Amino acid sequence: MKKLLKFIPEIYFMGLGIFWVAENYFASGTLNYIALLLVWLLFLQFFYKNRILGLIYGVLLGFTSAFMILAVNSEVGGFETFTEQALQLQLVGWGVFGTGLIMAGTMVYKFATVKVNYDEESVLTVTY
Repeated sequence: MKKLLKFIPEIYFMGLGIFWVAENYFASGTLNYIALLLVWLLFLQFFYKNRILGLIYGVLLGFTSAFMILAVNSEVGGFETFTEQALQLQLVGWGVFGTGLIMAGTMVYKFATVKVNYDEESVLTVTY
């Protein structure tokens, strides 16, 4: 269980990606290959634990989450009056993307502080 807690950021973003793929498929019948690529890359990161890629993914996902928080705020600003729907949009948007920002920060911290033998960094095989 304790090992699984280390991978919560990757699992969270894989879940968001799977939700994104499913939403696009059921809404329009098309596959979102960008979301599938994101899920696949995070799945590979889950197993290989590459330090540099973990930092890059964390920073990019953090910037994306921050951008989406600003997009939600802009969308709420488009309402003429602050209604219950605007409040619901604000709460759900801040909940999902605020959690994403926290998870991205956790991911950056985790990969920035890990002690790694750099000789093993380029190995792309899993040994048991």
